[in-house]
Amino acid sequence: MMIINLIQKICLILLSFCGLRITHGLANIIAIIFFSRKSKKYSVAYKNLSICFPDKPHSWVDNIAYESLKEYIKSILEAPYIWRVSKKQIDVFINKIYAEDIIDNAIKENKGVIFMTPHHGSWELSGLVAASKINTYTMVKPLRNKILNRFVLSGRKAKGSILVETNNAGVKSLLKALKNKNGIGILPDHTPKINQGVMSNFFNVPVNTNTLIHKLSKKNKVPIIYIFSERLSWGRGFNIHVGLVDQLFYDLDEVKAAGLLNKTLEGLVMRNITQYQWSYERFRNRSGVKESIYN
Repeated sequence: MMIINLIQKICLILLSFCGLRITHGLANIIAIIFFSRKSKKYSVAYKNLSICFPDKPHSWVDNIAYESLKEYIKSILEAPYIWRVSKKQIDVFINKIYAEDIIDNAIKENKGVIFMTPHHGSWELSGLVAASKINTYTMVKPLRNKILNRFVLSGRKAKGSILVETNNAGVKSLLKALKNKNGIGILPDHTPKINQGVMSNFFNVPVNTNTLIHKLSKKNKVPIIYIFSERLSWGRGFNIHVGLVDQLFYDLDEVKAAGLLNKTLEGLVMRNITQYQWSYERFRNRSGVKESIYN
């Protein structure tokens, strides 16, 4: 076990010194070797895309599923390098930030800010960008692997983020953060446990949707900003897409608010469909739906 832990540490340290071109090239190789069309990750991606885009031919679904796996591996391998370099200079990764003034204006409202950072592009960079603008509290779920967990937690603190666990104490910390006019970061496409979210639709497919953003934002109409860090080809960095969730959100009930967030997420996904994490089992833990697409 000690030898395995040592190997893991060495691999993580080495990755933290490998630039984007190297990690992205390595990701393409790993996809070929370990993620064939018989792998579980490919199967999940294919099934998700098939039900979200039922009118698309097999060749299209197959291509997007496989390309999305490459992008997913890139997001994992590039993270140690992004974390290490971002501690001193995050701007080296950013080619352009679209609508950056949205963040500045939201901070000026002095209500705190909720950042939506979906599993799209480099969500690790998205979190760091948010934390570089305002003191940010982010919910995290500890990993079982202690070596990897320590490394990930340390990396996500690169721009000063305060990390809280995904439990009641963590939610209270987020409420306190907003009360103190800080930012908070939430993954809007994380699948809740059954009966802990509300049923909505994602690309016209029933999906269990988290209601935490609605609960935290509604009372004081806290600005909700989405961030998507789009990965550019050949290790050329990222374009950061920023947007504000429609003000209508605050007047909706939980179900309709979840629908609006999912529609917003759909729009983001369509900006670069291969960089969404289609290999995530998004359509689990659903109420009132008999079939399980992952059986």
